[in-house]
Amino acid sequence: MIKETEAIGEAMLCYGKKLIAHGLVSGSGGNISHRLDNPNKMLITPSGMAYDKLQREDLVVMDIQTGEIESGHRKPSIERGLHRAIYQARQDVQAVVHTHSKHATAVAATRKNIPAMLDNMVAYFGGSVHTAPHAPIGSLSLADNAVKALAHRPVALLANHGAVAVGKDLAQAFLMAELLEECAQIYLLSFLAGGPISLTDAEVEEEIKWLQGKYGQP
Repeated sequence: MIKETEAIGEAMLCYGKKLIAHGLVSGSGGNISHRLDNPNKMLITPSGMAYDKLQREDLVVMDIQTGEIESGHRKPSIERGLHRAIYQARQDVQAVVHTHSKHATAVAATRKNIPAMLDNMVAYFGGSVHTAPHAPIGSLSLADNAVKALAHRPVALLANHGAVAVGKDLAQAFLMAELLEECAQIYLLSFLAGGPISLTDAEVEEEIKWLQGKYGQP
């Protein structure tokens, strides 16, 4: 348990620095968590601490079901409820990355969804990206809204707030956060050329079926 927590902690510190380097957060914005081998436990970043200053001992182990702190001397992220709710709803999720990336947050500020306008959105997200209704930071309502907006997808926007991405590990969750930011940027830029033309539901379904077993590694 200790060695596992240390290994995951080191990975979280690494990806925290990558969030800043890739422009997905500024300062202490956003948060990261990872489910532990005990599926009812998670490791999460602390509240209000800059990623480039974090040490492994700053990370906090929490019980996903009860919200109790298992170990750690820091106060966990204010969005701990968001992470707990996602893990409770999605047994396939092992890592959660919450960002405030510029373009994704710009779309989130409109409270609109990003339509399925790119083949990559079908390949990576399964289609459109939904925006969760607005709720106060750190609230149970925000957590519930985010879970509903995610549904079975790997990404969602949080109205007037930011974005959340999930994955089977930190590498995948981080990649989804990057891809969401890229798609949000393309979506906004498309309005300079007259606005995006979305794929139809039938085109999305056809492409999902076509891609099965063809893209990526087994």
